[in-house]
Amino acid sequence: MKNINFRSKEEMFECYGRDNVVAIDCIKQIIFYTSHGCQPKFIYENETKPGKIACWFLKSETNFVYKKWLENKPE
Repeated sequence: MKNINFRSKEEMFECYGRDNVVAIDCIKQIIFYTSHGCQPKFIYENETKPGKIACWFLKSETNFVYKKWLENKPE
């Protein structure tokens, strides 16, 4: 599957729909998701926490991994 390179968050929302994506800004959770096969659809600086990144994932792709994250969540 080829990745789409969006120029803005709005383009990503236009493609996937605002309700179909979730932003993750916890680096441990981002690493957990990506190491379990989920790839972010958009990466950008967190708007409310300058200097931190936010990765936007499709909710439909993260349902299973999110349950695993809750079971194994590091402190």
